[in-house]
Amino acid sequence: MKARLLATFRTEAEEHLDAITKNLLALEGGLSGADSGRVLEDTFREMHTLKGAARSVSLTDVESVCQACESVLNRITRGGVGLSREILNRLHASIQGVARLLAEGPGAVAVGRIVGRLEGIATTLVVKAPPPIEKPRPLAEGAPAPVPPPSDTIRVATAKLDALLLLAEELVFPKLAAGERVREARVLMESMAGCRRALERTGRTPRGDEGAPDVDVTAALRTAEALARDLLGHLLRDHRTFAVMVDGLHSEARRLRMSPASTILAPFAGMVRDLAGQQGKDAEWAVRGADLEVDRKVLESMKEPLIHLVRNAVDHGIEPPAQRTAAGKSPRGRIAVAFAPLEGGRVEMRVEDDGRGVDAARVKAAAVRSRLLSTEEAEGLTDEATLDLVYRSGLSTSPVITDVSGHGLGLAIVKERVERLGGKVHVETRLDAGTSVRMILPATIATFRGLLARAGGSLFLLPQESVERAIRVSDAEIQPVEGRETILWDGQRLSLARLSDLLGLPSPETPSAPGSRWPCVIVGSPDERVALRVDEILGDREVLVKELRPPLVRVRNVAGAGLLGTGDVALILRPADLLRSARQVGRPTVLSTSPGERPRPGTVLVVDDSITTRTMEKNLLEAAGYEVRLAVDGVEAWTALKTDKVDLVVSDVDMPRMDGFELTRRIREDRELTDVPVVLVTALESREDKERGIDVGANAYVVKSSFDQSNLLEIIRRLV
Repeated sequence: MKARLLATFRTEAEEHLDAITKNLLALEGGLSGADSGRVLEDTFREMHTLKGAARSVSLTDVESVCQACESVLNRITRGGVGLSREILNRLHASIQGVARLLAEGPGAVAVGRIVGRLEGIATTLVVKAPPPIEKPRPLAEGAPAPVPPPSDTIRVATAKLDALLLLAEELVFPKLAAGERVREARVLMESMAGCRRALERTGRTPRGDEGAPDVDVTAALRTAEALARDLLGHLLRDHRTFAVMVDGLHSEARRLRMSPASTILAPFAGMVRDLAGQQGKDAEWAVRGADLEVDRKVLESMKEPLIHLVRNAVDHGIEPPAQRTAAGKSPRGRIAVAFAPLEGGRVEMRVEDDGRGVDAARVKAAAVRSRLLSTEEAEGLTDEATLDLVYRSGLSTSPVITDVSGHGLGLAIVKERVERLGGKVHVETRLDAGTSVRMILPATIATFRGLLARAGGSLFLLPQESVERAIRVSDAEIQPVEGRETILWDGQRLSLARLSDLLGLPSPETPSAPGSRWPCVIVGSPDERVALRVDEILGDREVLVKELRPPLVRVRNVAGAGLLGTGDVALILRPADLLRSARQVGRPTVLSTSPGERPRPGTVLVVDDSITTRTMEKNLLEAAGYEVRLAVDGVEAWTALKTDKVDLVVSDVDMPRMDGFELTRRIREDRELTDVPVVLVTALESREDKERGIDVGANAYVVKSSFDQSNLLEIIRRLV
């Protein structure tokens, strides 16, 4: 019972915390007197309700913080005291503390310190005499007491909802099977009708076997044809009835799982405020179309990519107030997310900012620095092709890697997640005017329509929205261009690739008759297309989608599996992966080392005055295959750098004799060492310290309080 009560309380508490945060942000933005009083009163009531709920489940820490917040809000409400920035900051910090207590349990935050600061604020507020309370007027004699309107919503456990939806989805298969039976009956009727017509054209009536009476085959076929026609009519009627029932049940069950887009947006207003404040910036958060309902699975899948986009917008896009003012902009930046419905059961999610935009020159320089392109290749890229580089894993234009950004993974994660859902992502930017990331997503994840094709002896489905045309191509139309097979279609020269080759399936060569034509599918987008040669095209199909489960979470070229009406399983292909695979066809393989030669492991110099930290980092790096040298401070590290060759330096900042900032500055000023990457791992986490790390030339800045071993190894792998 207690576990159930706690689960119910956490759900209720999240709603109260979201409402309080929203109100505090509204108050911070500035409201008129009447609106401010109304929002303050609403915030006070939300806090009071949360305090009572916490008391009922014996969460004393949460109750104490809420009580202290309630005291501050009560004095402000009764005393007519204005809300200062300090009070708002304390209230925001208190709400975040409550959220941590709920997520991590007792001990997650210093409750006494939070309560003490709030009580200190409350004692400084002067309370005026409260206005007289107006007594409610009595109801007229015989008038009924007002009845609150009935609620049109109920709480449903997500596990029960998913179970209901799963049952509804399973009914899709017999609906598809009924459609398959209709196709079989139609083929039977057409075959029998063809036999009857052929017999009538010959003008002969076959005789029966010897000793058997004559049989009028034409009449028998006519009767069988009529029966088959009646059977087809019954099957069509049953299939339509069944389809309406299943689709209705499935649609209603799916609607239960639909949630407003606003359900995942609650934390972002506070996130933008906090991140901007940490970097000395000012930014507001705006939302449009948040009431649009989208499948909960789609929303949950997009929550992490949205976090990456918002953090990138704050860190890379929004400029400091002084720079914005100098550029003629408002000192406060703007980050917005917008949702809009599209045709075909799809939705658009757009994340925009009015910051500095993406500088193509910096992207090219970052691609060369990360060794994704050579200098010559980067110089030959158009602006549009350069913008496509931002999706590449490991590319970042940030001069330093911090706990906010700079790892070069943000947009790569966004693109992968969107494509996994069967969507598309496109970046639009204008220098000094802002950036917009547009994502096209399915509104629901259940059934799927695609073009069914056979290749390499297996069945595959290509998403309907990515298929432009199904055509047939003869051998004479295929021409080699730069080592690749191509065809001319709609005035464009397209690369031709066997689907079986892209998927690594056997494709035995069968001799083709002169003049024969091969089935091909044109797949892609307006910017890039490829012709895929298949063995057979079986037409448009609707299938029940089955997601890939671990360990098959991410399989190249494959997005999922679809269950056909025949009971067969067809793999659903991912067009974006197919395009990438097609680009590799015909490219020579370049070996970086000669046969038998093994690459030299990188040598890392670890500099820290703590023997515990040095030992931990040494063991971590040696386990990853690096050679490790040790130094106890900057002076010893500088001596080691002048005598031994190292590939990277991992250094603490606060050390005796020579700190990490001075060591980094000397490395950058030395002609022989200037290219050696430096990673600063330190407990100093203020914005000023991070900016100083950038100024002296550090490549990465890792804060010990958020230290993660895999994160450090990924940074070193990129830099070495």
